[in-house]
Amino acid sequence: MPAKRKVGIIILGIVIGSITGSALSYILGSIFPKGPINSLLFKALRVGFSAVTLDIGFIAFTLGFHLSISLITIIFIFLMIYLLFKL
Repeated sequence: MPAKRKVGIIILGIVIGSITGSALSYILGSIFPKGPINSLLFKALRVGFSAVTLDIGFIAFTLGFHLSISLITIIFIFLMIYLLFKL
């Protein structure tokens, strides 16, 4: 398998796995009863930095970045990468 194909599969697996994992985590998190299992599997850890604005008079830049990652999201990312490599 060429290196470009491997990188493409990994990126595709990360995108598809994170979207499906986040959606499933959001849906199942509201269905499951509150408790330690719910907070372990479905509570998202927010990683990133808040918006920073640089205003130099004639132009202004605003930059911010956040990722919300749960255990279900990580599991789905690895699952999608595995399944895409098997295809």
